[in-house]
Amino acid sequence: MKNARPKRLRLDPEKRREAILDTAQALFRAQGWDNVSVADILDAAGLSKGGFYHHFSAKEDLLSALAQRVAERALTAGDKARRNAEGGAVARLNAFLAGSMRWQAENAEEIRVLIDILAHPGNDLLVQRMTHATRGAVVPELLALIGDGVADGAFDVVDAGVTAEIIFKLTQERGPVWADAVARASCGDFEGAVERLGARLRVEGAACDRLLGLSPGSVVLSHPANIRRLLTGLINVKADPSPKRNASVEACLSEDAPRTRTVGSTKSPRRR
Repeated sequence: MKNARPKRLRLDPEKRREAILDTAQALFRAQGWDNVSVADILDAAGLSKGGFYHHFSAKEDLLSALAQRVAERALTAGDKARRNAEGGAVARLNAFLAGSMRWQAENAEEIRVLIDILAHPGNDLLVQRMTHATRGAVVPELLALIGDGVADGAFDVVDAGVTAEIIFKLTQERGPVWADAVARASCGDFEGAVERLGARLRVEGAACDRLLGLSPGSVVLSHPANIRRLLTGLINVKADPSPKRNASVEACLSEDAPRTRTVGSTKSPRRR
């Protein structure tokens, strides 16, 4: 006997759109991007085709919307932290960055799908859609933060708009590092994963210092506690505090690389 289709819910348009995104996110996370169809999403959400296509024209639109939603939620958390911060423009900027990172650490389930897609080398078009979707939310926020620093006399930039675009581009080029960090953590080298991602964030922070005309060490992007929490959430295992970087870890990385970088796979990376 076939499973009964979920009863269709009568929702206002915005709640229906959010319900579609929530369902799609859960299915993509559980089954992989390639293994989920629009029909699967409609069945799971109990929605008609008309209800779906009123909001989205294709499955790829869901990815754009999910990326934008994650960006907006992280930015909202960062902005709340910025408003509550004490001190000048640099302190407000760092509070914003820490608040945004903390939200990501607390909501790793929401970004796992995006990380999986970034990790796959053949997903250039999907990554472009994600980048385009997040740019509209992130760049204006960066521009406002830079303007605040310039007005405060703390930042010295050549051009605020170009600076915001460069910083945004830095964050978008982080995908391969995310993939490697998640792979390392999954293979048992949790401390190596934390250091891999932390090193990248420290370099980005140093680049931001120069772009904003600040002294070295002013912009703080790397927060080890948040990185640990985020990676733990992404691989869904308990963090092992002991370093495990050795030949067996490298062998695991080599063996599991195709699996951890394939979005459609339903297999999980080997965990130790």
